[in-house]
Amino acid sequence: HDVAVPMRDGVILRADIYRPKTEGKHPVLVYRTPYDKQYAADAYQTHLRAVERGYVVVLQDVRGRHASDGIFNPYFNEGKDGFDTIEWAAKEAWSNGQVGTFGLSYPGAVQWLAAVQSPPHLKAMVPAMTFSNPGNFFYMNGVFDMSWLPWTYFNIAPEARIRNNLPGPTSDAEVAAAWQRDAEAMLSFVPLSELPFLREEAPFYFEWLEHEPTDPWWAWADIRGHYDATDAAVLNISGWYDEAYGPEGATTNHNGLVAARPQGKSRSELILGPWQHGVVESAARELGELDFGPTAGIDYDAELLNFFDRYLKVGTLDGGSAEAVRYFVMGAN
Repeated sequence: HDVAVPMRDGVILRADIYRPKTEGKHPVLVYRTPYDKQYAADAYQTHLRAVERGYVVVLQDVRGRHASDGIFNPYFNEGKDGFDTIEWAAKEAWSNGQVGTFGLSYPGAVQWLAAVQSPPHLKAMVPAMTFSNPGNFFYMNGVFDMSWLPWTYFNIAPEARIRNNLPGPTSDAEVAAAWQRDAEAMLSFVPLSELPFLREEAPFYFEWLEHEPTDPWWAWADIRGHYDATDAAVLNISGWYDEAYGPEGATTNHNGLVAARPQGKSRSELILGPWQHGVVESAARELGELDFGPTAGIDYDAELLNFFDRYLKVGTLDGGSAEAVRYFVMGAN
């Protein structure tokens, strides 16, 4: 619990490590999150199922969040920090040097940002419901994405107030009540760059607003054009009702890998289902008033663990299926 993982600049990130009961060296799966590693452990069973399959699992709070030190700057540090965490995990006594990564949304983005830094021991990854480029993520077709405002308000600002002893709501109930009071004023305020809210809790938000989507400043967050930077096997996952960047990101990243690698040896796979953001579990057959039937869900844990078994246990970069795409046809179900 709270094992120290040093970054290259001396900042300490902390992780909880789950290991099989059997002694020896094992392949390692890394999950990095800004949403609290303990929450991930309580809400999901993936790490426990992975341990049963013979994997060590590292659940880590990203820089500046929860148990980890440093200052949180969303996405900006995840490339280097992800690289350092992967390479740290590869060299621990319980590791056989074969490292995979998994997670969706922000925990999906951190995988790509690290992968394009070329960590030598990253052999496989399952990024789900994440992006391919900043112009279709922070912005959407040229328009700044307003969903970053409630995301920051609910997910980031409360802990930032606690860390930095700032005034304002911190509990879930307080934040929800404050949003009811402030939402209309925040969402209708123009220009956004002069928004009087969140300036101390989220300086990154205003830095984003300083840069238009075509500004070269965003190069640090662009995955496109860097698919040859990693030879890891990749399983891309998204849903037709995911956030708009999700299906675009999954298909763009998959096609980019296919184009960048030898024909028939892309080691890239793609799954698209009738899901909304954050939903991939077996029971995910309904969305609003639509029922897509019993074949609409997948066993997410089984899919990713079977994928890792092929690439982390077999030990060949050429194993598995080539250009494997599975997608759900709505209507036909």
